[in-house]
Amino acid sequence: MESNIAQRDGLSDEIARAIRARSTDLGLALVTEKTGIEVDRLTPAERQIVQAISEYVGIMRRKGKYPGRTLEQVRNRGLIDAAEEAVCRAKPTQGFQVLAEADLEDLSYEQIVLDHQGEFSSRAIWFSRRTLGLGNPTEKPPAATHSDTQTRTSTLIMWLRDRAIENDGHIPAFTNADAARVMSMDDMQRYGQVHGNIQSRIDFACYLCKLPPLGCAADAPFSKAWAQQGRDWAFPVPQMQAAAQERQWSSADFDQLLRATEGLPGQAHISWKDAIASAEERVKAWALKFADARVPPDDADDAEEVARKRNPIWTRDELILALGLYLKHGGRIPGADTAEVAELSSFLNKMGRVLGLAEADTYRNTNGVYMKMMNFRRFDPEYIKDGKKGLTRGNKDEEIVWGEFSQDHDRLNLVCAAIRRAVDEHAEDQDLGGTDDPGICDAPEGRVLTHMHRVRERSRKLVDQAKKQALKKYGRLSCEACSFDFETKYGPTGSGLIDVHHTKPVHTLVEGGRTRIEDLALLCANCHRVVHSSRKWLSVAEVAELVRPKS
Repeated sequence: MESNIAQRDGLSDEIARAIRARSTDLGLALVTEKTGIEVDRLTPAERQIVQAISEYVGIMRRKGKYPGRTLEQVRNRGLIDAAEEAVCRAKPTQGFQVLAEADLEDLSYEQIVLDHQGEFSSRAIWFSRRTLGLGNPTEKPPAATHSDTQTRTSTLIMWLRDRAIENDGHIPAFTNADAARVMSMDDMQRYGQVHGNIQSRIDFACYLCKLPPLGCAADAPFSKAWAQQGRDWAFPVPQMQAAAQERQWSSADFDQLLRATEGLPGQAHISWKDAIASAEERVKAWALKFADARVPPDDADDAEEVARKRNPIWTRDELILALGLYLKHGGRIPGADTAEVAELSSFLNKMGRVLGLAEADTYRNTNGVYMKMMNFRRFDPEYIKDGKKGLTRGNKDEEIVWGEFSQDHDRLNLVCAAIRRAVDEHAEDQDLGGTDDPGICDAPEGRVLTHMHRVRERSRKLVDQAKKQALKKYGRLSCEACSFDFETKYGPTGSGLIDVHHTKPVHTLVEGGRTRIEDLALLCANCHRVVHSSRKWLSVAEVAELVRPKS
């Protein structure tokens, strides 16, 4: 039609614009047909890319040519990644030249990259500036990397992996805004669709790997995610959330997901559309297998019960034992499938039950033990001296335990042995799992040995021996730190009242071992509480110095 009109000298500006507009519409129809792109679910940059491709396809078809390679790239790589690859070339692409000849340079990939720099790599920006005749801060382009979409996908997966590892496989609560910040996309208004696409790619990888959708581990999924879209079944979103949040994820899960995403197109909806079109029953079976997952209740009391079932953070005792295994191997961590790691996992589960912390044998699994040792690497000077970092996320007690024990292997080994001995010998009684007095701070050696220390201090036999020795030597019972005498203060009512404090380091208390009277000190209740009030317990002499009148 355009050719016939031109031959009759009737091609006015108005008719030319109408023909171009119609060819663009036909180009868009061809693009959506051949690539599967859904134009109502695109970011601003993606919409511009679709417009540019539609113009290019319309021009090429009017010339009698078929732009098959362009359409194939978009289908296989997605809009953003196809544009990224096209601009990062030594010479301008045919598409750029065609659009420039049609005075449509503003629709080129290169201009779109500069208009939406947050969605493209620094390398793509460098090439785009060069093609458009703009200056660059460097003579050479940045090194080639993964596409920005895959880079951000990898970043999000690794962030979720680290959080799961820190929490024994369970992913702690997070919001979509939290995840966006990890990918340097703080502005959800601007990057919300980009983030949603990345999360949807990961969820599709979860489908391929038969895992719960990671996006559902967030406190709430994206509003447009998991829409029914005319199907006669719906995704059980609350149950999928429960499955993702309650699963004990492993490092292998995240490695598998990362590999799966590397083979996906940039646009997630292409993958989902193809899967539902060709294998809807398989997608449905994957989704509905989570339908039996327990949905966390809305009732506050029940919600607290569910929260209590999540594994607590590692105790000091557990960290000490993990550090003992780490240093035993000189920082060369044994694998998660080794006998030593399995034995420590089994012992930690046993200790967790004795202390009333564990409700299942998966309380501390082998993967969690292995990753906890990996956490210590970030403090190990032998490991980080070459620029390595180790796992950067962990709790503050890891650094405290490292500082307390890493340079004193003999003491560490004694403490580890004492903890194991105490758990083995008291596995069937309440000595370790009971509550202690309020205000008593655990010793540096941990909760188990603190409880053993306090049990020893309460021994009626030891208390009577210490009192008898003091009465024989001094004729009275007074505090060795502040000299307070209960009987002097309260009369006969206070007769015989005094606390007994065990002065030996807690890890030296051997079950059945003989305690000498010289290892015991008489303290009033206040001074005894002060001794135990901080992580580094004070000596009797240090407390005496605190109460001594200042000159």
